[in-house]
Amino acid sequence: MVRIERRILSPTAINTYLFCPRKFYLRYIKRLRTKPSIHLIRGQIVHRTIHDFHKNHPRVVPGMSLKTIRQELLDIFERHWEEARESLNSLRLTKEEIESYHDDSQLMLLNFSHWFYKNNIPIPDLSETKIVSKNLRLMGIIDAVHQWPDKVILVDYKTSKYPTITNDIQRQATLYALLYQDKYKKVPEAVWIHFLKMPDDPQPIYIDDELLNYGKILIESVAEKTTSYDEQSYPCTCGGYCERDFIRA
Repeated sequence: MVRIERRILSPTAINTYLFCPRKFYLRYIKRLRTKPSIHLIRGQIVHRTIHDFHKNHPRVVPGMSLKTIRQELLDIFERHWEEARESLNSLRLTKEEIESYHDDSQLMLLNFSHWFYKNNIPIPDLSETKIVSKNLRLMGIIDAVHQWPDKVILVDYKTSKYPTITNDIQRQATLYALLYQDKYKKVPEAVWIHFLKMPDDPQPIYIDDELLNYGKILIESVAEKTTSYDEQSYPCTCGGYCERDFIRA
């Protein structure tokens, strides 16, 4: 068996391995390209829109109206949507289907604007920040970081259909907290999971020593199981569905 040096994992890679080792092999070792999907493209557009909104406002403008916030978000969104037009058209969806996702994405941003305005949320100190930890052999991109004098809150925006904190989401939040702790030497109080599909406030996942220890064990466990190039070391556990996610030459 040919073994490889321990790789730097990501929360997505770890969740992929736990879902199906063969899918991990195809994506992260064989490096097949994933098929484009409306969910992936739409999610990227919404995330970029919020990131650009934060980038345009290094500080909250006093008296900034809800109308102004909404209009700016929608303007940024339309620009990114048009930039992705070629990718969207390649999906072979009907015009009505694409418009449905367009309108649904706009609704997500309106939900975000309502929360942002209602709670007078400050612009995050960090937005779309990438952290690479050589110590943990882990990397990830955190959507937003709010650093208050007495606490730190990480935010993860979700464009998924169902506003439910799954095991995958809980693991992801735990690994983000570990990354932040490793770089800034401070444990986040919580990771807010903001389901943009709903107009509700984010759902918090509170971080404690038990979660952090679990995250460290999880990283070590997956790292130990992914040190091989041999396809046979990565059995399929999803009934073959993983094969459909990739483009083969």
